Amino acid sequence: MTAILTVSELFWPEGGGAELATYLTLQILAKHGFSVTVVTGTKNPAKIPGVKYYITPMLKSVNRLTRWTLMEVLSTTAYFKQLLKSHDVLYIPQAAYPLIPVAKKMYRRVIVHLHNYMPIRYTGIKYFFEPDVVDHAYEIKLALFHERHVQKSLLRTLLMPFSYLAYIKSKNWIAQADKIICVSHRQAELVTKNMPQLRNKVDVIYNPPPPEFVSTDLPLKKRLGDEKVLLYLGGSGYIKGFHLIHKAFNKILKKYKVKLVMAKVYDRRLLPHSYVMYSVLSHREIISLYSETYALLFPSIVEEPLPYVIVESMLTGTIPIAARVGGVPEITKGTPAQHYTFTPGDVDDMVDKIDTLLAQSKEYIIDIGLKLREHASKLFDIDQIRDKLLSVFGKS
Repeated sequence: MTAILTVSELFWPEGGGAELATYLTLQILAKHGFSVTVVTGTKNPAKIPGVKYYITPMLKSVNRLTRWTLMEVLSTTAYFKQLLKSHDVLYIPQAAYPLIPVAKKMYRRVIVHLHNYMPIRYTGIKYFFEPDVVDHAYEIKLALFHERHVQKSLLRTLLMPFSYLAYIKSKNWIAQADKIICVSHRQAELVTKNMPQLRNKVDVIYNPPPPEFVSTDLPLKKRLGDEKVLLYLGGSGYIKGFHLIHKAFNKILKKYKVKLVMAKVYDRRLLPHSYVMYSVLSHREIISLYSETYALLFPSIVEEPLPYVIVESMLTGTIPIAARVGGVPEITKGTPAQHYTFTPGDVDDMVDKIDTLLAQSKEYIIDIGLKLREHASKLFDIDQIRDKLLSVFGKS
């Protein structure tokens, strides 16, 4: 029986798509004969039958320097050394890269699962407007841009030179891994362009679809009312394009009576009454919202490798009006949703796509939704994803 030691700073239900993907991946591995152990900083991780959990404050999700210093301390503890010694594989789905050389000294296989661009970008993300490959000077410029628009922390900015050196060191650690799992072909393309030495180590495996979205008891038909409802689940973050939502919606309201439902947005100030906000939603609640929604809005300005929200919207028969970033073109290719993608950062193009959709009949939207659901079910076939995961992890 192959034993897998998973080190993940956050674990579902904390976090977002990456943590959900890790949870679903470990479910598959545990179900198919692997012995799985999780070391995490999340106090109440979602439990998987048969999986052992170790909770440690040394995996706090804080700034890069502190986090990696704590990980190096963790690697020296007796219990962690014993854990590593008693497992065959070290699985890293987040950023526990300082542990890689420790595992390699013990001749353990290391599998890194990428849900971002941590190995090739200091910020871990790639903006749509930047080149595929950048030099150090341009990358530092991007880092300053990111700090100013996203983190807005003077301390982080001052510590950036030290953090950047740690980031450069992490590239060497990642290069020692035995396998790199990318979640889309676009992500794999960007990773190997920037780190050609990883080319023979990279496998592309789509994230498993959440069971809630593929259950046979889910309604196949949408319940669209006379009120036109649009859904936005990206929160108020800059990289998710929240600033574009305001601009686009103000233009749409001049022509249509539309309600915009949003999640993870907390500040109602200056928002029109036609905005409906939720702070936290369960998957079941999101499914209910999808069934009443004309379209999902996804104005992200970064190349998200495989945005779960696009996968989920298509699996529930909801048309995504999405920026052509990251894995979006890969998911929507060959479907009607492809015609509703827009140029990232272009509000007018986004408005045009929304306008085109809202002019359609309910029957058209339902028919398109069924086609999207069928396409997504085939693309994210759980049996194919399972077989690829079992192959990479090398079931004994």
